[in-house]
Amino acid sequence: MKREVGIAAILIIASFSGCIVENENEIPGILIAYPHEGDIISGILNISGSAYDRDGDVERIEVSITQSNEEYMIWKQANGTSEWYYIWNTSHEDNGIYGISVRSFDGKDYSIIFSVNVTLNNTMSNHPPVAGFTYTADGLTVSFTDMSSDIDGDSLEYFWDFGDQSDGQDTTMQNPVHTYPTSGTYTVTLTVDDGRATDEKSTNITVSATLSKFTIASWNLQIFGVTKASNETLLNYYADKLDDYDISIVQEIRDKSGTAIQELAAKLPAYHYIISDRAGTTSSKEQYAVFYNARATLISYHDWTTEKQSEFERPPLQVKFTADKWTFTIYTIHTKPDDVTNELINLENLIGASQSDVLIIGDLNADGSYYDENNAAQFSNWEWVITNDMDTTVAASNNTYDRIIINTNAENNFLNAGTMKDVTKKESDHYLIYGVFDAGKA
Repeated sequence: MKREVGIAAILIIASFSGCIVENENEIPGILIAYPHEGDIISGILNISGSAYDRDGDVERIEVSITQSNEEYMIWKQANGTSEWYYIWNTSHEDNGIYGISVRSFDGKDYSIIFSVNVTLNNTMSNHPPVAGFTYTADGLTVSFTDMSSDIDGDSLEYFWDFGDQSDGQDTTMQNPVHTYPTSGTYTVTLTVDDGRATDEKSTNITVSATLSKFTIASWNLQIFGVTKASNETLLNYYADKLDDYDISIVQEIRDKSGTAIQELAAKLPAYHYIISDRAGTTSSKEQYAVFYNARATLISYHDWTTEKQSEFERPPLQVKFTADKWTFTIYTIHTKPDDVTNELINLENLIGASQSDVLIIGDLNADGSYYDENNAAQFSNWEWVITNDMDTTVAASNNTYDRIIINTNAENNFLNAGTMKDVTKKESDHYLIYGVFDAGKA
C-alpha cells in the first residue's frame, strides 16, 4: 500500500513539472502632454499625449471630458496609440471647470486613469455675432432678409419675434416671410446665436391691408453732364431705373450748359422736375434735380444756395409735396466729404424742430473716414432708414455714404427702404437708394 502511494505522488509531481506557468500581464501606462493642469482653454482644443505597454502594444486610447458637476464618465476613443490626440470643439460648451481623463487599453487591462483639470473660457476668443435685417412689405405680408454677420465665421441660429405672438416654423428661418393678421405697427426682433454669444436687432414696421405705396429715390449719378447725356444707351438706362419711383432725385449734375438734365427729362415724359442753382465754393459746381410723377403734387420748394452757401458746399434743396393723404417735405443734399459733421450740424439747425413730416435724402458721405456712423450725434432722434449695414457704393469697400433720414412724424408712413444695386462703375460709383411709404395715411 505504501508503494502505491509513492507512485501516485511521483506521477503528480511529474504532471506539475510539465505545466507552462503564464506570466502576469503588466498594465499599460498613459500621460497627457497637453493641456496642463490648471490651463485656461478656449475654441478648438487638441488634447494630446503618449502611452506605453512594457509587455506588448497599446490597443486603444479613451478620453472622457466631464464638467465638475457631472457624476458619470463617457469614454470616447482617441486617435493614435503610443502617440495619441483627441480634438475637442468647445464652441457649444458652457464655460467652467472641466476634467479631462484618459486611459489606455492593451487588450487585457486598462491603465490607471490620468486626469487634468482645465477652465473653459470661450469669451477670450469668440467675437459675438451682429444681428441685422432688412424687409419689404406688401400689404400684410412682409419678406425679411437676414443681414447678420459673425466675424469668426460661426454658424448662426435664428429666432424671429414678429411682434404679433406668432409661433411657427418661420420663426427660426434665416429669411422668413410673415403675414400679419391685421394692419398696424409691430416691433420685430431678430436674435442670432453663434453657440457662445447672442445679439439682437429690433425694428418697428408698419403694415396695412390697404396700402397706398409711394416711392422716393435718390441717386448720385457721378458727374452727370454732357458726356453721359450724349450716350444714348446710358441715358436710357438711367431713365429706366428712375421711372420705377414716384419721386426720383438726381445728384451730382455738373453741366454749365444745362442741356444734360434736359436730355434726361426727355426720357422721362411722365415726370415734371425742378432743378436747383449751380452751387459749390470751387470751380466744380453741382445741381440737384427732383423728378416727380402725377401721384405727387408739388406744394412749394426753396433753394438754399444763395442764403446758405457759406454753411454748405452744396446747400440743400427743400421741396414740399402732397401724395394722396400724406404731406411731407424733402431736404436733398450732397455733403462735402471733408466737412460732413459741420454740414449735418448746419442742416439740423436749418430744419429745426419741425412738426411736419420731414425726410433728408441724398449722398451725405455719412460713413468711412468722413463720418463715424456708429457715434452719429446729428439727427440722433431721427430714424436712419438706410442703415449702417447697407452698402451704397459700387466699390469693393462697404460704405453707407447715401442716406434717408426721417423724423418721428414721417415714421408713421414709413414702410421700408433699400438700395438698387443693378449698377456698374461705368454708370455710377453709387447705388440708387429708395424709401417706400404709405401715402394713405395723413
